[in-house]
Amino acid sequence: MSLSLTLLGTGTPAPLVHRAGSGYLIQLEKESLLFDCGPGTIRRLLETGISPTQISTLFLTHLHYDHCVDYGYLVLNRWDQGVGKIPDLEVYGPPPIQHMTELLFSENGAYGPDLSGRTKHPGSEFIYEMRGGVLPRKRPEPSVTEVAHGSVVEKDPWRVTTAEVVHCQPQLTCLAYRFDTSEGSIVFGGDTAPTQALTDLAQNADILLHMCHMINGVVTDSRITDSCSGHLDAARTAREANVQTLVLVHITEQLEQTGIRERILAEAAGIFSGQIIFGEDLLNIPLGTISPEKIR
Repeated sequence: MSLSLTLLGTGTPAPLVHRAGSGYLIQLEKESLLFDCGPGTIRRLLETGISPTQISTLFLTHLHYDHCVDYGYLVLNRWDQGVGKIPDLEVYGPPPIQHMTELLFSENGAYGPDLSGRTKHPGSEFIYEMRGGVLPRKRPEPSVTEVAHGSVVEKDPWRVTTAEVVHCQPQLTCLAYRFDTSEGSIVFGGDTAPTQALTDLAQNADILLHMCHMINGVVTDSRITDSCSGHLDAARTAREANVQTLVLVHITEQLEQTGIRERILAEAAGIFSGQIIFGEDLLNIPLGTISPEKIR
């Protein structure tokens, strides 16, 4: 069994060519799972050599568009290319993900006309049969489960535990997930201000992916500091949770300025003595101790 983590998207709602919206790929044995599915995530997935048809499960931390806008594309693409030979996507997320799914894929949903054409038009039926499909063609029906604080999803050989974090309540429910296997543990913090719930969820994890939206001390307005985290917030959570590796994600363009990135990493390292990684799209995150021998 081999566990791997790839950062597909490390950006924010602000569009950047080199940063897709939030999205992370876990590969375990022959299974591929996504955590969040922001804009550009599926394109990044293709760049890794993984097809959407290989994704079995999607976990969404919350329904801000920079975390979920590629959801429709993922469902439609894997359904279309899967030609009835793969199970429907399993989806876990906070309410109202079930309602959102219905609004997207139901007969009267946003993609209703597209799906009607692809399941009924003779030309579409021809393409479907040429790909190996057998008529009549069923519409996509993602298997959606709404989760909340304390929810557990367990399937051999992995387990996902859920905690509610602090970001955009009461308008949106925002979650963090802990992915545990015999090979290690990875925590996806989602978007959050500092909260004990995330610290508790991440205790002794191998990897913590933590929002780093700003430079602590530069931005002080409580409207943002009560709903988002900066570099020192992430470092404190990593220290208090005793994780091995902290990965800074949800990176804004301001944090990439010459000298700022170095300052952020140095100040974070003054609080957290473990490994710190400044997230980049398509970066593979190693589990365990990062040594010079591993660098090629």
